[in-house]
Amino acid sequence: MRQLYIRQTPGVLNGVRPVLDVHRQTLYLISGQFGWSRAQLIASSASGEALAEAKQLSLGIMPKFAIYFNGKEVGSVRRTFGFWREVIYIHGLNWVVMGNLMSGKYKIYHGTHIIASMRPVDGSDGGYDQLSVANHSAEPVCLLIAAIMDRWSKQNGRRRLVHNQALRLGQEPKTLGPEYREKE
Repeated sequence: MRQLYIRQTPGVLNGVRPVLDVHRQTLYLISGQFGWSRAQLIASSASGEALAEAKQLSLGIMPKFAIYFNGKEVGSVRRTFGFWREVIYIHGLNWVVMGNLMSGKYKIYHGTHIIASMRPVDGSDGGYDQLSVANHSAEPVCLLIAAIMDRWSKQNGRRRLVHNQALRLGQEPKTLGPEYREKE
């Protein structure tokens, strides 16, 4: 699984967020906004070529997004009610996202196969979401799903960006150095 790192941003996701690899090279960019009719998120290559987009179809407490890959709609995702555990079905792709809003840890499944997983990690320059993706071609769509899940967790005010907690050494690639560690 390839490791991608998305910088955590406090508050609303607006503007552009770079997605880095283990060598801190920019691979993708996530741009766009939430919260208004016809809002969209775009996952593009580092050179600016749009690869996937998520268009917000509805507002309210259970917003819905259509997901496009290579210009074609491949699925849709809608917020569901959950307490601490979230189970979200992505129609069209037949993926299930399971995780916890409070911890920011999620896994995306297709049947029993793990497509991707996301968890917060701490770096010397701030917090990141580590996205591990099994299939290189699914990365742009997984990035959009990760951005949507991140937004929903922060929207509820449940997820805290805390960087001064005791850290536990994770199983990160050695090229990242000791500054990346899993949050407890």
